[in-house]
Amino acid sequence: MPLLLPLLLLCVVLPARAESPSTFDGFGVHASRRQNDLERRFLALPSSSAYRAHLERITRDPHPSGSPANAAVAEYLAETMAAAGLRVETYEYDAWMPDYRPRITVALVRPIRLPLNTQEYILPEDPYSAHPDLTGGWNAYSASGDVTAGVVYVNYGRREDFQQLRELGVSLQGRIAVARYGGNYRGFKARYAEDAGAVGVIIYSDPANYGYRGGPVYPEGKQWSESTVQRGSIKTLPYDGDPLTPFVAALAGDTSGVQRLDPDQVGLPRIPVTPLAYGSATEILSRMTGAAVPADWQGGLPFAYRLEGGEALTVRLQVEQPHQLVRIVDVCGSVEGSQWPGQEVILGSHYDAWTFGAVDPNGGTAMLLTLAQSLGKLARKHPPRRSITICHWDAEEYGIIGSTEFVEQHAERLQASTVAYINADMAVAGPNPSGSASPTL
Repeated sequence: MPLLLPLLLLCVVLPARAESPSTFDGFGVHASRRQNDLERRFLALPSSSAYRAHLERITRDPHPSGSPANAAVAEYLAETMAAAGLRVETYEYDAWMPDYRPRITVALVRPIRLPLNTQEYILPEDPYSAHPDLTGGWNAYSASGDVTAGVVYVNYGRREDFQQLRELGVSLQGRIAVARYGGNYRGFKARYAEDAGAVGVIIYSDPANYGYRGGPVYPEGKQWSESTVQRGSIKTLPYDGDPLTPFVAALAGDTSGVQRLDPDQVGLPRIPVTPLAYGSATEILSRMTGAAVPADWQGGLPFAYRLEGGEALTVRLQVEQPHQLVRIVDVCGSVEGSQWPGQEVILGSHYDAWTFGAVDPNGGTAMLLTLAQSLGKLARKHPPRRSITICHWDAEEYGIIGSTEFVEQHAERLQASTVAYINADMAVAGPNPSGSASPTL
């Protein structure tokens, strides 16, 4: 699998093979021999041991954007590419982002007082599960708040689900919406619930979609266990990147001259929102006493789902998630082309993660580092014809921030010189290769 992107790169930079396995379209016989020899040398350079070492180093600590651990990963990326002979440049931005250490409380208040678990269990089979810096589940860009209210089950929290609730006479006003993951982007679940008058949102992972309905759960199998929590951003602005600088790079530093929007005027969520595992959600859903849900709203837990919790059931949802300007760093390494240096092939993956990021995204990050080392060795005697740049983006998990700010800063250069972009996020995620493409360039 670490060879996947080198193979893709050759397909982009070099002409496609002709029907004969020893020649290339557009190449003479002698040139094809040189090219085949060059490819054999190149494909012999990446090693699984190098890939493993990079992946183990990058993922040894939780490293969400803004954390010291993520800054240490950025330093490792820069040092590794520089040692490989690439020209390394870093690009810094100040983005409006949540603190990576929010405090979340979810608890039953009535009919019993019962704090609910918001984090994966510590397992003897998984030493990473006991890491002292591992936090519970959270949704980036939730508002801070502390609410205690009754609950309404809103199915997937789609627009049509809220419309159906209105037709059924069920009000969200002053209540906490309980939605299951799936069906739409989590940010729209929160937005539609807020628009309907909810004072908070709990988004849980239902076993009908994620869990034992699909087979044995972790650690026996790959399905989600009763304590697995899906983290993710709920930003739903009509533009990607930093919320306060739409279409303008959020350049770092007080002297950058960047004009930022007032955070209170940006359409970020205004109610507390948090994810929850289905083991914890069971404590809420199993105590609901309202009318039965429509048949297609029934999830995978072993009881009948209800639309409303009833007056005897109240839940407390508390989120402390301050927002501030956070320094983020993109790290890029380049090899200059020998024949067409002004034409550039860019490969990229983000490197920040919600937790350890072994697959998302650092399966791709480690592969790109292995590729960088191979390119550096090969380029000493055989530089590529076009320039090749490998970029590691920061703050993707909060809303594609690092790569968007880079594009906003370098739009003219990218439009003039970029031949292709290959995204390597989660490039190594299992035994089966796959790929997709967009002709936007």
